[in-house]
Amino acid sequence: MSGALYSSMKQYTLSAKKRLAKPLLFGALLTGLATAFYNRHLFFEDLAEIREQERARTDAKLLEVLERRQRQMEELESKKSAGDR
Repeated sequence: MSGALYSSMKQYTLSAKKRLAKPLLFGALLTGLATAFYNRHLFFEDLAEIREQERARTDAKLLEVLERRQRQMEELESKKSAGDR
C-alpha cells in the first residue's frame, strides 16, 4: 500500500514541477518579447538609415523618369512645330 502512495506522491511532485515550470517559461518568453519590443530602436537602429537610402534611391529614379518624359515632350513639341512649317 505504501508503494502506491509513494508513486502517487511522486506523480504529484512531477506535475507540481510542471505546473511551476510552464508559467516560468511562459513568463520568461513574455519578458524577452517585451524587452525586445521596448528596445527595438537598439536592435534596428540602422533601419531608419536604410529607409532613407531607399527613399533617396526611389526619388532619384522618379526624377530621372520625369526628366526623360520632359525631354520626350520637348522633342515631340519640336517635331510638331517643324511639321507645321
